[in-house]
Amino acid sequence: MNNELKDSLRSVLREELQPINKRLDTINKRLDTIEPRFVTIETRMNVIDQELKEIKIGQEKFQTNMIESLGQYTDKIAEHVDVKTEVLNKCVYALETEVERLTRQ
Repeated sequence: MNNELKDSLRSVLREELQPINKRLDTINKRLDTIEPRFVTIETRMNVIDQELKEIKIGQEKFQTNMIESLGQYTDKIAEHVDVKTEVLNKCVYALETEVERLTRQ
């Protein structure tokens, strides 16, 4: 009788646990398909992180180059203005000298 009771209990437990086992198997299969996806996502995120770092470095270089270029351009403009001013000053001096000479005559 003891064995019969054990066998009956085992049978009932198997029947009750069978749907749970099926569900667990289904969940395990889903997890097995999801896990590689996470690896792929993690790999992509690492690539994106690296590209973002490269973009930030490029942006910093661009800003530095832009500032240097603007500084050089400003210097060239100032030099050009100085040269033109010097030429105009020489012309004005020549005209003033000529006017002075004519007024003395």
